[in-house]
Amino acid sequence: MTRQARNARLVTALLVVALFIGGVSAMAARGGPRHEPAPTATGDLLPDLDQEAPSEVAVRTAVVDGRTIWVLGFRSAVRNIGAGPLTVEGSRSNADTSAMGVNQLVNRIGAPARVVRDVGTLQFVVSPDHNHWHYMQFDRYELLRYELRSAETDAAVVTDRKTGFCLGDRYAVPLALPAAPSRPVYTGRCGLDQPGLLTMREGISVGYGDDYSAFLEGQDLPISGLPDGRYVLVHRVNADGLLEELSTANNAASLLLELSWYQGTPHIRVLETCPDTANC
Repeated sequence: MTRQARNARLVTALLVVALFIGGVSAMAARGGPRHEPAPTATGDLLPDLDQEAPSEVAVRTAVVDGRTIWVLGFRSAVRNIGAGPLTVEGSRSNADTSAMGVNQLVNRIGAPARVVRDVGTLQFVVSPDHNHWHYMQFDRYELLRYELRSAETDAAVVTDRKTGFCLGDRYAVPLALPAAPSRPVYTGRCGLDQPGLLTMREGISVGYGDDYSAFLEGQDLPISGLPDGRYVLVHRVNADGLLEELSTANNAASLLLELSWYQGTPHIRVLETCPDTANC
């Protein structure tokens, strides 16, 4: 091989390495690996709701219906990694109706948004620290005995009393998503202290998520009376399937926990974290 040929091959190799490094650097600068969900065949830019695994697990006492009980608290988070935003719009004809009926608005390429009707309700929820409109049943929680868990059997020993989510762009997702806006869009507080509203729009943009910390507005489950043993804590978004999205494969996530009691006080140990499955 001539010196000229060797030099040409060396230059080609260096160019390949430079391009690879440049691609990795650009990926890192954008906050992680690229994730490029495509629009549907009809041009719908659907969201993809990704349920994150429960976190911030802890126990404490709470007063429920006049009784002091032990509850298991946890953070729940749902992020949108799809091709378009999740947008829900509630409305009611007059303030005498307690709930707003909700439609989903689906962005489309080169066309007005498509309306998916009757995807749930918005309720004005009164909490100890603030009062606003929640999209009900957005995220659901249950605790199952590990030995009895099954995809075909409802083995839940405790189910949630969650009041819904005030949807918004609360945190950024560490993924490079082409459809993500450069800054959060849904930053409102869902009609804070405005129970008389007749319309309300909420949502989660691509590249953002909404989360609730442990013990906040129903972020807990009662565990008093449960025996020692292993349990699976399951969080599931869009459990009723009313919202249209790109995939439901990532709608559930779970934790495997060990519960033990000592002198009347519960102790929780996380044994395993299981993204994208209800069967930890």
